[in-house]
Amino acid sequence: MTTHLERIQFEFGSACDVGRKRTGEPNQDAVDVILPDDSPKNWHPPLLLVADGLGGHQGGSTASQLVIRVFKQQFKETIHPTNYPQLLSACAQKAHMAIRTYGERDPDLSNMGSTIVAVVLEERHIFVLNVGDSRAYILRGSKVFQISQDQSWVAAQVRAGILTPQEALNHPRLNRLEMAITAKRPEIKPYLSDATLEANDIIVLCSDGLWGVVPETL
Repeated sequence: MTTHLERIQFEFGSACDVGRKRTGEPNQDAVDVILPDDSPKNWHPPLLLVADGLGGHQGGSTASQLVIRVFKQQFKETIHPTNYPQLLSACAQKAHMAIRTYGERDPDLSNMGSTIVAVVLEERHIFVLNVGDSRAYILRGSKVFQISQDQSWVAAQVRAGILTPQEALNHPRLNRLEMAITAKRPEIKPYLSDATLEANDIIVLCSDGLWGVVPETL
């Protein structure tokens, strides 16, 4: 398995910025790139994570970092290779349990929560999970493909044909989520998908801090 990945060269980059409107506030987004370990015993494929915190300044920052940390730990402790859709779902459920535990212990964090989008990279294939509206895209030449699915009120209206994508971008309920990893939610139902990779594909993971202000086509 490791020899297969050695034939493919991936380049990774990440950035996280609080933006211009919230200068001086904690960054409620969190990002991590988990690369394979050197030891064959602990080998795993690359895992990419972006989380967007909810529930106020401190709650959002705490939640996004906690979700990333627990998700990553569960992923790394698993024996690889494995069933990656099943593993991604297990990681999300573990993160949700951690958020609920923290929320129950600290009344100040009772409204804490986070979205998550996660991607596992194989040789020519990727597995995707998202909870909420943080997104994963494939950029292929001049084309852009969203491979996650927003779990939001406006996205559900677009899928039902009630709103157009343009109407959704300007709708007053744009930020209303139908699913998120939150302390008060008893259960979560992640969205899972997968896709085949082609040479020179670019994978982009982002929160609504990017997709909400930058159009997919310019």
